[in-house]
Order: sequence, then structure tokens, then C-alpha cells
Amino acid sequence: MFEAKELEYTSIDEEFLKQAVDCVNRYLDDPDFDLSRFLDEMHTTKSTCFRKLKSLTGLTFVSFLRNIRMKAACRIMEEKKRIRIAELAFAVGYNDPRYFSSSFKKEMGMHPSEYMEKFTQNGNLEE
Repeated sequence: MFEAKELEYTSIDEEFLKQAVDCVNRYLDDPDFDLSRFLDEMHTTKSTCFRKLKSLTGLTFVSFLRNIRMKAACRIMEEKKRIRIAELAFAVGYNDPRYFSSSFKKEMGMHPSEYMEKFTQNGNLEE
């Protein structure tokens, strides 16, 4: 997972990344949010977007989107310690809780329920 604060960018790069993250966060719970809407919101072309995201983060758009959604899922789990996996999946733009869980495991190296047990103070999980 990339952290923008750890990398050194020009102010133009920082602004692009900030706008990109803000854009994804605005549509965080929208499962239909896709590259075309992202490009419209960012007022950029596909090739410029791919080039900038890849050079600034090392990620493709899909990986960038998943990364932000998974970070948001982690924040939500830390705030709402007893959230259901299905509710969490919908909150970060996934229609299918199973697909969300497999994406979370791919990105974070553990299932959401494991994350809750390990990284939240009250690891009780309602499933």
C-alpha cells in the first residue's frame, strides 16, 4: 500500500494525488464508480491518468481504487468495531461481501474478520 506522505512530489504531483484520492473518496460507496467517471471528475485523459498514477504511486487505476477502498475499510473497522462484513463491503463500494473479503485479503494479507480481531480494541465481530 502506498502512502503519499512517504514519497517526495512536486506541488503539481501532490495536487493531482490529492484530487485523485478525494475523487475516489467522494464515490467510495458507489459500486458503479469506474475509470470513465474518474477521468471525467479529474478532467484528464486515460493515457495521462495511467501515466501519472503509475509514476506517482506505482499502481494502475484499479489497484489505486482498491487500495483507497481497503484503507477506508480499515478506518471504518477501527471506528465501528462491531461492523458486519456485508455492511463494510457496501460502505466501500462492493456489492458482493465475498468478493470484498477476497479483495481485502489480496490487498492486506488477511481477511477483514482477522483484521478486526488483530487491529481493533474490541475484536468482537457480528457476522
